[in-house]
Amino acid sequence: MYPVPCMDKWFSRSEEIIGSWLAGRTDRSSLVIATKVVGPRAGGQHMVCPSRERALGGDPAAAPAEAELSHAQIVRACDASLARLRTPYIDLYQIHWPERYVPKWGESQYKAGKAAEDQSRETAALQGFDAVVRSMGVLLDQGKIKAWGLSNETSFGVGAFAAACARLGVAPPVSIQNDFSLCFRTFEGELAETCAPQHHNLGLLAYGVLNGGVLSGKYLGARHPALANAANAAAPPAAEPRARFNFIKSAEVAMPNFQGRYNKERCIAATEEYVALASRLGTDGATLAQAWAYSRHYMGAVIIGATSVAQLEANWAAATFVLSPEALAEIDEIHCRHRNPNLQD
Repeated sequence: MYPVPCMDKWFSRSEEIIGSWLAGRTDRSSLVIATKVVGPRAGGQHMVCPSRERALGGDPAAAPAEAELSHAQIVRACDASLARLRTPYIDLYQIHWPERYVPKWGESQYKAGKAAEDQSRETAALQGFDAVVRSMGVLLDQGKIKAWGLSNETSFGVGAFAAACARLGVAPPVSIQNDFSLCFRTFEGELAETCAPQHHNLGLLAYGVLNGGVLSGKYLGARHPALANAANAAAPPAAEPRARFNFIKSAEVAMPNFQGRYNKERCIAATEEYVALASRLGTDGATLAQAWAYSRHYMGAVIIGATSVAQLEANWAAATFVLSPEALAEIDEIHCRHRNPNLQD
């Protein structure tokens, strides 16, 4: 479904672009290629299944109306990704989000009403943990994937998948790709324990580390021009139309609420303090946010995004920026004043 926000003209282009880059390369074994399978309640739902058929030369009009995590759809989705990526195997195949209802994307409460509504859905039956694990086992046995992982998952889900793998003799998931940043540190509670090496041994692949670019400081604008000007020099200013929270409100996209959790007033207030600390440390907000995430003991990889080579180089450099114990203590003090401001309820 990437890139997002979902639009017909973009759908599946991320895999196609990577595939064009991969074509003809001789160093495939030195690369780790990860992608995902989308399940129920997908963004751009009407495009998910037809896009698979287009990639495989099938009839888009005959595709299922809704994405689900049935065996047939998981296999079809994997085959479509292999075709777009022009590769014989995927190193890491992830379940994009749980097929069951769970709080995600800024939600903080498990709501019984939503769970009951989910159980009664008629458009796509819930497959269950065992069924999904069996499908991953088939893909592993066929050599189409080397490993599999979870995304936007909970501690309950990690444990349930691990139990299903033990019952069925399938290799367990190796990673979990969840939202994580200075403004959203919920992972470091029970999920960090659940995923620890001595328990289920999943590395965190953190997305949203810059809070959609907000933690760079570039959106502080008129409120704190000095801080905004000191923000990540490689990032475009907030006035730039292609900056995320301007672009998604543009006539071309017009999704003003997309990823709104990243740009809430509480997040801006926290960002002011993080960017000020970064300035005192002789760096910028983006470097501080990424270096802090990279320093976490449970971190498998910090996922970065860039719209220019300069941004890419700045993001890459953050991996070598070392935060002192004193700086880490100051970050925790700010966190105590602005605890997880991304949470919406």
